[in-house]
Amino acid sequence: MKADLALINGKIVTLDPEESIAEAVAVKHGRLVKVGNTKDVKPLVGDETRVIDLKGRTVVPGLIDSHCHMMSVGAGRKLYVDLSEEAGVHSIADLVGRLRERAERTPKGAWVHGYQEDDSKLAEKRHPTRWELDGASSKHPVILSTVGGHFSIANSYAFKQAGITRDTPDPVGGKFDRDAKGELTGGLHEKAIDMVLPEAASQPTREMARDGAREILQECASVGLTCVYDTVERSQMRAALDVKNGGGLPIRVRMDVAIDLFPELNKLGIYQGLGDDWLAIRGLKFFFDGAISARTAAVTEEYLNKPGFYGVMATTREIATKTIMDAYAEGYRISSHANGDAAIAMYLDIMEEAQRKYPRKDPRNRDIHCTVITPELVRRIKELGILPTIFGPYAYYHGDKLIPAFGEKRLERMFAARSFLDAGVKIAAHSDHPCAPYPPLMAIHALVNRRTKAGKPLGVSQRVTVTEALKLYTVHSAYQQLDEDRLGSLEEGKLADMVVLGEDILTVPPERIKDIPVDMTIIDGKIVYEK
Repeated sequence: MKADLALINGKIVTLDPEESIAEAVAVKHGRLVKVGNTKDVKPLVGDETRVIDLKGRTVVPGLIDSHCHMMSVGAGRKLYVDLSEEAGVHSIADLVGRLRERAERTPKGAWVHGYQEDDSKLAEKRHPTRWELDGASSKHPVILSTVGGHFSIANSYAFKQAGITRDTPDPVGGKFDRDAKGELTGGLHEKAIDMVLPEAASQPTREMARDGAREILQECASVGLTCVYDTVERSQMRAALDVKNGGGLPIRVRMDVAIDLFPELNKLGIYQGLGDDWLAIRGLKFFFDGAISARTAAVTEEYLNKPGFYGVMATTREIATKTIMDAYAEGYRISSHANGDAAIAMYLDIMEEAQRKYPRKDPRNRDIHCTVITPELVRRIKELGILPTIFGPYAYYHGDKLIPAFGEKRLERMFAARSFLDAGVKIAAHSDHPCAPYPPLMAIHALVNRRTKAGKPLGVSQRVTVTEALKLYTVHSAYQQLDEDRLGSLEEGKLADMVVLGEDILTVPPERIKDIPVDMTIIDGKIVYEK
């Protein structure tokens, strides 16, 4: 048997149970058939074998983002106005100008959407008000979502169209921002967004969703991602299928489906595990609270920059218990967004009851984000077998704006990789893109260094080693998505997903990890990206 592909003369970081370092690998029919020394691989080289001489370069297992929103972001690029710092928005005037430009090209009365707004990146260091958004248009409903995704701001036209006034009460699981006189200022938290923005108004066309998904997944390959674990609703699920059936997915995709779709899925007999090596459903997603980057996660200690504010719950205990219990009784796995310690505690209470009523041998329910923790919460997470996936890039990318909100003491128990690993909890890490950039090397950099963009230390007691950080994007991510037998490490028999790096991630100065070039991304033994 001769190999289809051979990589020789390199440093192969296998991340196998012994954390072995090899020199070469051979691939046949998309799987690793030999991992060892170059002399071990050379006998498998034939006339048809593609041989890549690594010349000492480092290879790591394919990197996996264990929670993100790539499908919706791909479609959103076609539909929304980018209001990020990276897009050149540095002030509220810039933001309003961008939205005004779109409104001038949009039929009167149609929605104008902005996304990726980040108050900490604006000169004013605050969000715009509805009156400022009125400057973009008085003839269009205008709404923008912030980088955290759980907070939006709308203009006066949007409120009027929805019939919402200062006398409208806050919805269950949501909140309207108001000034000291009780007047609506434009801010919408959680379920309040749904009251202003009709679902149909935010839906891309099928073509937008498909083309956007393909484009962003191709970009993911260029930064070393070989698999993403996406959160999807109807249109995103269809987009992934459309890309797969229309020429193939650029990288592998795993999906948590919005729990609202549980009744439909259950009737059709669709549950986690359905799919193949390229595209598969892995669980159901439920939301408990707000966002860390928006400083709205539900916490037990008040926000230092907002006295008396403890974040926003997106649900009630009664709603959460019934929704989760109905799905759990039917055998579904639960991935819940629970950020703050108050939300995490509620989720654990419900899962403790669920596992008592409907016990399973290997449940692998997940806590997505699981950001603000305490020793007691870590103990309960370990006891219940909950699998947290934490923000990878946040300490670096969002750190500077988190310090005033949480304070240095609380940041020592946020994005708590060290605490979880020391407790024997198999955590993974993620970007939550678009809430942070998706390049995994930025995330590994943040997990190892725990310094902000401005260079400030942030929760340094939670630092991990480079190898540990790599495992959060490989071995542990594979385990969380039920793929540990085929992905996550470079071992014989596993799928041949690998990343060739331009520098050795194990020896490069830690402060340069984010700048390591990705030279090549290989999936199924095929090169899907080459620098």
